[in-house]
Amino acid sequence: MATGNPITVGRIAVGRMLLGAVSLTVLASADAAWAQDAASTASTPNAPSASANEIIVTANKREQSINDVGLSITAQSGEALMERGISSPTDLGKIVPGLTVQPSPFNTPVYTLRGIGFYETTLSASPTVAVYTDEVALPFSATTRGAAFDIQRVEVLKGPQGTLFGQNTTGGAINYVVNKPTEVFDAGLDLSYGRFNEIDTTAFISGPITDGVKARLAVRGVHSDDWQYSYTRDDSLGRKRQLQGRFQLAIEPTSNFRLLLNANGWIDKGDTQAAQLVEDTCAESTAGTCGSPQAAAFRDYPRAPDKARAADWGYGIFGRRPKRDDRFWQLSARADLDLNENLTLTSVTAYSDYKTDSVQDFDGATMFSVDTNTTGFIKDFAQELRLSGKYGALNVIVGGNYNRSRTFDRLFYNFSEGPSANPLYMIPGAPHGELTFNYSRQNVKSYAAFGNVEFELSPQLTLIGGARYTNTKRSFEGCTNDFGGGTATWWNAIFGTNVQPGGCLTFTPTFPVIFDPADFDQLNEDNISWNAGVNYKTDSDMLLYARVSRGYKSGSFPTASVASYSGYTPVKQESVTAYEAGVKAPFGNGLAEISAAAFYYDYKDKQLRGRKPDPVFGTLDGLVQIPKSRVYGFETQIDVRPTDGLRISAGMTYIDTKITEFTGYDALGELHDFAGQKFPYAPAITAIGDAQYDWAVGSANAYIGVSTAEQKSAIRRRKTRPRCYMPGGVA
Repeated sequence: MATGNPITVGRIAVGRMLLGAVSLTVLASADAAWAQDAASTASTPNAPSASANEIIVTANKREQSINDVGLSITAQSGEALMERGISSPTDLGKIVPGLTVQPSPFNTPVYTLRGIGFYETTLSASPTVAVYTDEVALPFSATTRGAAFDIQRVEVLKGPQGTLFGQNTTGGAINYVVNKPTEVFDAGLDLSYGRFNEIDTTAFISGPITDGVKARLAVRGVHSDDWQYSYTRDDSLGRKRQLQGRFQLAIEPTSNFRLLLNANGWIDKGDTQAAQLVEDTCAESTAGTCGSPQAAAFRDYPRAPDKARAADWGYGIFGRRPKRDDRFWQLSARADLDLNENLTLTSVTAYSDYKTDSVQDFDGATMFSVDTNTTGFIKDFAQELRLSGKYGALNVIVGGNYNRSRTFDRLFYNFSEGPSANPLYMIPGAPHGELTFNYSRQNVKSYAAFGNVEFELSPQLTLIGGARYTNTKRSFEGCTNDFGGGTATWWNAIFGTNVQPGGCLTFTPTFPVIFDPADFDQLNEDNISWNAGVNYKTDSDMLLYARVSRGYKSGSFPTASVASYSGYTPVKQESVTAYEAGVKAPFGNGLAEISAAAFYYDYKDKQLRGRKPDPVFGTLDGLVQIPKSRVYGFETQIDVRPTDGLRISAGMTYIDTKITEFTGYDALGELHDFAGQKFPYAPAITAIGDAQYDWAVGSANAYIGVSTAEQKSAIRRRKTRPRCYMPGGVA
């Protein structure tokens, strides 16, 4: 959300003294975004030399200029992220053409890159776009919300990944490179104040402890008042209560051994967002449950005004406020041992723990119709071991990866005042539905072996090839259950079952037999992903590249409220075979850089949350698969530095998505041929633009700039954000 009239306290840089004193900045624009200019604090003693305008990335698990990597990459420094107001992974779409990050009602962001995405909020669902911090995986999307702070840079790799990075994905990978412990003492503070009394504070302290040992501690806190208000009564919602932290310890006891220990985590106790009641499916019908008194109450309920902040909500989860109580922590250790001057052994070990207890209200009214409580946990262990070496013209990486996850996901429903709770309303005294919960317990084990080779045939021509074998085993337990006995009584009256209070309500294939105690299933899969490419570097330093790759995303089971076993049918693994060709060209000795790429994706068994027949409710949400589909498009990026201090950049991605083979159900339970339809959350055009001018003010820096981001498809969305910073001044 844009902040208005922020007062910002600039960084106090102890040691480097970026600012001689605390700076106060007042921004008059309601959409202004501010960030302090910050030098990189990462320590990379073996980094290749680079010009002031060159971007160094680690897409191939070694440091290279972005213009030497034959892959479509968007990279931004931590300084640029701050200047553009990028404070969470959901903001990345503002700076990465082709990327959309869709917040979901259940706190699980959904990443879609070049049209490849999976809108599924089950905690254990594998993402199409993997997120890492310093190559340590955040294996499930729900755990990524606190990744983007105290960042040196972010790298977004487009296209199937897996032969280099720890997870196998069909869409791409996002790698946050965090600021590392520094060689000298350093400390800093950023503080901003904005609309709804939002206070956003980030602080760090870094430096040596003793010979060969350095440390860095960074924390961030966000606190704000409510931003939503009820249009039917005196009530408000929307406060923020967030805390993030990261501690790193870098140990280098000898010249050939390096160890980096990382403990990080976050807490979110802010409110969830209430819905707006705009229309009602029973507004013009009294058929079925639309004839119930509950449906009549919704027809008579006032509709939300056309104001973004106006909404309504109830307290149907035992009087609890719609809010989150989520937390995440992770411990990781990376060890690098130089076996000789050419060969390095790397071990990356990580354990993470996530827990959620979140209350939501999705009906936009005070009645208890879709009042929910999401609880669950994720416990994940990962180990990667790899050898990387350079022997003359040959760069090689071989390794293995093991991952084990335990997940539990429960969704509690209070639908006691909704139309679907009372199908027997015409019978006086008939029982009706009240409270239910559905859950899934999924355990996942995966093993992988991978390798990647780059061979320089000449100083201009490089061949690239890699492969990965992955074996995944997933177990499932799940059901939709009664809570408190009321829904069980209603269920037994309708279907003649004998569901006990708290028992499972889901029918087996032998209707009307009920699962007891739950549905149990397994999904075992394996695959081989691969890539092959060629890079050609001209005498003018232009890179021409072509790449073919195939990636997989593992299958999964849903967490869903269903009456039939078919609602828990898993989706199997999907695959994308990607063809891409591109160019990266610097001009004018670094004054301008242009990159462009064209791509075609052959998409098999795309996973999608759609509609499935249900013997009780007609149709319900469920996981479906699209046998055949495709994506093609192109993208371009230009960066220009015409004069000292002035930087102009623009980028655009165009995609055309199409389902070529799929027959499925609509919301009314009717079967349709969906061939020719577009993908959801895949806008045809995403474009970004940015301009900034920097100049010196005494011993400090000032800047003024503007950013714009646009998406165009069936829905057009545009966001323009001016920004500026002047030490001690007003903009």
